[in-house]
Amino acid sequence: MSVNSLRQANEAILSPMAVLYVAGAWVVYRILMILYNISPFHPLYRFPGPRMAAATYAYEAYYDWILVGQYSNKIRKMHEKHGPIVRINPDELHCSDPHFANEIYAGSGRVRDRWQHQLNVGTTGPVSESVLSTVSHELHRLRKNAISRFFSRQQMFKLEDEVREFAEMVVNKMLRCAGKEPFNVTEAYNCFAADVMSQYAFGEPLGYVAQEGWEPNFATWTRPFIRSSYMLRHNAWARKLANVLPLFSDYLGEDVKTVMHLMNVTIPKYIQAALDNPVNGRVFAELRACKTLPESEKTMYRLSGEGALFLFAGTETTTAILTLLTYYLLAQPQTYAKLMEDLQGMDPEHLKWTELEKRPYLWAVIHESLRMMPGIAHRSARVARDEDLVYKSGDGQTEWVIPRGTAIGMTSMINHWNTELFPNPDEFIPERWLVDGKPNYSLQRMLISFGKGSRSCIGENLAYCEIYLMTALMAFRVLPRARLHETTIENLRYDHDLVVPQSKKGAIAVHIAIS
Repeated sequence: MSVNSLRQANEAILSPMAVLYVAGAWVVYRILMILYNISPFHPLYRFPGPRMAAATYAYEAYYDWILVGQYSNKIRKMHEKHGPIVRINPDELHCSDPHFANEIYAGSGRVRDRWQHQLNVGTTGPVSESVLSTVSHELHRLRKNAISRFFSRQQMFKLEDEVREFAEMVVNKMLRCAGKEPFNVTEAYNCFAADVMSQYAFGEPLGYVAQEGWEPNFATWTRPFIRSSYMLRHNAWARKLANVLPLFSDYLGEDVKTVMHLMNVTIPKYIQAALDNPVNGRVFAELRACKTLPESEKTMYRLSGEGALFLFAGTETTTAILTLLTYYLLAQPQTYAKLMEDLQGMDPEHLKWTELEKRPYLWAVIHESLRMMPGIAHRSARVARDEDLVYKSGDGQTEWVIPRGTAIGMTSMINHWNTELFPNPDEFIPERWLVDGKPNYSLQRMLISFGKGSRSCIGENLAYCEIYLMTALMAFRVLPRARLHETTIENLRYDHDLVVPQSKKGAIAVHIAIS
């Protein structure tokens, strides 16, 4: 073909009429998809919910992206109107009945895939290759089996002394603030959790606890991700640019640029240092040497995704729970008094995780905190690839058959406010977790703070170890000298979510002053 022929062909392709044809075809396609989504031919046609939600993802995008994290609140209202199962977008259902959780989040013997649309909220760059972002049940099992042994309860017993050491460093640093300016205790907890995780994962802490103040910390990196999360979910072009051409992230705004720098530069540096020093390299040194993982699973790109996941998941949940717990122990003196009575006889210099777990009121305080501040607030969906799920309400009045291959999930900020299980859910009431002074383990099974089933959070044991030790240390040493400073429940009360819970004033925060 001659140069002139090529030029003529290109001009024809790029002509205004050709562009108009393509645009018209796209519009027709979108209209046909909307009509199909609300037609009787769609497998989810029978399920209740707003017709606009069933018709197009734009409905969800409006509440998530334009109104900033309000879709969970909208889903709550859908349930109030339509019942326990609702259709929240063209291809996804949502359930508000906590008793159905074990079916949605089944154990490893039943196949449960992740829902890609939901993963789009955080699958940018290396984190798209992490265990959390793995869609396939089989690949997830391979990846999780290689990692979960590092976070077993037995392994956390070996780590307990290091956790306690970091907790004591944080408490001592807080006490050095006595008589000085109030500070945000949320930032202090963020430093604590991030340093514990990085010390364990990479063999060295990020240095947040040892620095002079509480900032910068890991939230300095994660806040930009949180702000951009729903933009990424509903903008495929932004995800693809950030994934395929990291350099383009510089042109997608400071938020995306900061996140990509964390995943592509900062975390690989720590992982490489761990690999260079395998004796002290901890998790990643051992992961690289793992014989059950193929070499394709050990690339620096994929390991960097796991590193980002470790830090994000291991920091945000622990920080949020400890923040809320601190607020209520200071805002409700009667709760703090009961806790101190429960801790009588314990030596603050020699606290043990297993001994703290045996204190029923402390157990209740921690689980009430887990209920009200689960760390991750947006919904979590699963796809039962090989089986239909049958939902039956407790009163026998409602029954639905959920077709195999359908995404269905739950939201902690809806389940944990179930008034039948948790009367007066807006109130912090540790006593609800006790029966005759003993832990109510059956109620504990209704929580989804750490997820459930085969894809539950692998860091749950580490989080409990951190929370028990830090709560006890704070109760003994800091809280007797602390008071809230310009902080009310409005600084913590859930208003919307950006993956993690947000108040009307933005990110949760509790400021305290120490005398």
